[in-house]
Amino acid sequence: MLVLLVIVAVIAVWWFTRVGELFYISVRDGKCLVVRGRVPISMLQEFREAVKGVRRGAIRAHKTETGGELFCSGDIDAGREQRMRNTFMLYPTSKLRHAPAIDRPTVGQLSGIAWLAWLFDRGSRS
Repeated sequence: MLVLLVIVAVIAVWWFTRVGELFYISVRDGKCLVVRGRVPISMLQEFREAVKGVRRGAIRAHKTETGGELFCSGDIDAGREQRMRNTFMLYPTSKLRHAPAIDRPTVGQLSGIAWLAWLFDRGSRS
């Protein structure tokens, strides 16, 4: 019974942390991979330019009352983060919702797990 409660608690925490998430992009060796959500192609191209030279990082966007907020982690420095925030602010939330879905998602992208998404990445992304 205790094991079942722990599993339910873990799933609940996992779900609540992703409820307000607009997208999650993983960065490795200067390359971007959309793991979850929808990202307009032009925004993704700007993010790719901004993260050139970044070894590892993550870019997350969450819904807020006024639209959305962008969070970066890992090796992404403050200058790059601000550049991506400026780009992000040009896109209203409605554009994010209507952006194209991930084309031919891998098992990792379907599950929303970054390391698994990179493992199954077909190498077509940059």
